[in-house]
Amino acid sequence: MNKPNETNKPRYADIIQKARESEGVEPEQEVGVVEILPESQNSSSVKVIEEMVNLSIRVPKRLRMHWVAEAKRHDTSITTVVTEALNAKFGSPG
Repeated sequence: MNKPNETNKPRYADIIQKARESEGVEPEQEVGVVEILPESQNSSSVKVIEEMVNLSIRVPKRLRMHWVAEAKRHDTSITTVVTEALNAKFGSPG
C-alpha cells in the first residue's frame, strides 16, 4: 500500500485540513483527572489534570482477539482490565 504524499493524498484530506484550520480547532488531547486529597481530610480535594499516554505491548493476535471478545462479553474494555491489573500489582504512586 502506498504511503500518502503530495501526489496521492487521500481524497478528502485537504478539505478536512482546511476545515480544521478555519475553525481553529486543535486536536483534542485525552486527559485524566486525578483527585488529590490533602493530608487533613477536612479540606476540599484538589483536582489535577494529567495528560494521557499510550502503553503498548506486543501480544499474539489470537490472544488479543480472544481478550477483546471477552471484554465485550463482560461489557468492559481492555484498557480498564489492564489498568486494574497494573494497579493491583504495583499500586498507584503517592
